[in-house]
Amino acid sequence: MPQPLETTQTDLTGSQLTAFHELALKLALEAGQLAADAFRHSAARRKGDGTLVTLADERNDQAITEGIKAVYPDHAVLSEEQDTVYDPINEFTWVIDPIDGTTNFARGLLIWGVSIALLHRGQPVVGVVHFPLLQETYAAMIGHSATRNGEKIQSASDKKAGDQQLIMQCTRTVRRYRVETPLKARILGSAAYHMTKVADGTALAGIETTPKIWDLAAVALILSEAGALLTTLDGGPIFPTPFVRHDYLSHAYPSLAAANQDIYRQIFPAILPR
Repeated sequence: MPQPLETTQTDLTGSQLTAFHELALKLALEAGQLAADAFRHSAARRKGDGTLVTLADERNDQAITEGIKAVYPDHAVLSEEQDTVYDPINEFTWVIDPIDGTTNFARGLLIWGVSIALLHRGQPVVGVVHFPLLQETYAAMIGHSATRNGEKIQSASDKKAGDQQLIMQCTRTVRRYRVETPLKARILGSAAYHMTKVADGTALAGIETTPKIWDLAAVALILSEAGALLTTLDGGPIFPTPFVRHDYLSHAYPSLAAANQDIYRQIFPAILPR
């Protein structure tokens, strides 16, 4: 049975983690404001993989990358809109999703956010996800509690999935899987938001069928530090990343988040491929 990320997997000092966390939070808030200023005024186009991108995505990506490099020029940056190749030769790699929920952003829905994580030797050690128009900011450092707007959050302690509780899903879930659970499904258009709702106790579980590493890096740590679990739909771990050079552009991680191990045991076998 999967476990939350071990808090002993990093030898970074508390002061190092705090500095990384403060930078991630600062850049996420700034990028969130940039995107909010462009909301409903940023045209979308299709990328080669069929997904949408807006000028706001690209500007956020550049602003966050420049902000990281200004402080840590020797750190690598893995980004949905720029460099998608992870190289383990880099001890530190920042993982950016400049706007998670781009379709929502492009079509005028409020549920979208900025996701920034730091991997140390492939392991998330800092994660921040900021949803500016919802005024919700989630953050975590490895070995410390997860927070929403500075207040500690905890995943739900329910031991049984019931028909008055929620499961978050992406739009592709029902196309690819039968989910035989009494939980009520909600589709809100942002992988990061879905997962943070498991972390803060709103939902008991979340399923994402095609998330990329930049969708999951920050929320994986937030989930773990809130007491929740995150695995692939094969039951395997997502982090730490394999110690190999890899292009993550086309690498998806079908994933299940669960509030606790009891819920995981009920939901995992109930997800059946179509």
